[in-house]
Amino acid sequence: MGASLKVWLKLLWENKFNISWKYIPRTLAITLVTALFTPLTIYEHLRFNRKVRKTGIKEDPIFIIGHWRTGTTHLQNLLLLDEKYGYSDLIEATFPHLMLGSFKLISSLMKPLIPETRPMDNMSMDITTPQEHDFPIVDLCLLSPQTGLFFPRNRERYLKYGTFEKATETEINKWKETFLFYLKKLTLKEGGKQLLLKNPLDTHRVKLVLEIFPNAKFINIYRNPYKVFFSTVKLHKTNTHLFWLQKPEYELEDFIFDLYLEMYEKYYQDFDSIPKEQLIEVKYENLISNPMGELVKIFDQLNLGDFELIRDKIQIYLDSLNDYKVGDYKISKKDKELIYSKWHETIDRWGYEKP
Repeated sequence: MGASLKVWLKLLWENKFNISWKYIPRTLAITLVTALFTPLTIYEHLRFNRKVRKTGIKEDPIFIIGHWRTGTTHLQNLLLLDEKYGYSDLIEATFPHLMLGSFKLISSLMKPLIPETRPMDNMSMDITTPQEHDFPIVDLCLLSPQTGLFFPRNRERYLKYGTFEKATETEINKWKETFLFYLKKLTLKEGGKQLLLKNPLDTHRVKLVLEIFPNAKFINIYRNPYKVFFSTVKLHKTNTHLFWLQKPEYELEDFIFDLYLEMYEKYYQDFDSIPKEQLIEVKYENLISNPMGELVKIFDQLNLGDFELIRDKIQIYLDSLNDYKVGDYKISKKDKELIYSKWHETIDRWGYEKP
């Protein structure tokens, strides 16, 4: 519902209005809301776009990357306790056309509609919760694999916007322009703060990101792939139907296997091109068992400042999570053998057990 009417109609046109009967009410609701918000979108465009384009990003962003369900959100929440960083929250990610001129209005409308916890893991949630910046990219130009969530039978059309290897030069330039515009807008909204962002899809776009931000820093967090697989299945079964405008016709497990492989194959292809002082890899299990030690390593490797200034705040936050229970999965030997047969390269690289 945060797209402009033009982008929304373009999405419907690209997919030949192939909407399942069940989702026609959802389609009409989105059309109504985008139409009602159009005057606000035009107002924001006229008032702020020139100012956004003139906004400078003084310090290149810090990007938290890694597959979904590897702890990207937890790590971002910890680092954002250092208030010198800005980030993309739920409103800014969902309504990129309205995040400056109509932020208070949209926040007041959205606040009663947001659940108290995320459905896939029961982590607390509100309008200030950090979000992935691929969602505003969808709303601004559609050049994201996440666009395929709306028309899952046509996902292949949008998956190329992960690595962009099969995209046209025009599409690549459009994505870069839109990505930079959104981050400038976010920088303006955040009062010039350095941005600390998390987005799993950036894992296989590191090279593209460095073309825009040559001094960008990256934190790749990885987790036991066997657990990541089952947690990702749960994520899709819990969340993705909220986006559908048609019933899917793909095998979910195969899709998860393939996207994970593409993501990490591209990341490690580009690994050597990332300046070593701009990258650190973090094991999720180590972050959970020794959070202070791992955060000190991150601060030292990426030169993020004096960790001691936020140590107490981090301890208070960690103490607040004492009752939180991480999802547990009973993984059979057969399951492990299947997952290992698909993802053995990362399992071996990171030192996780073989079946």
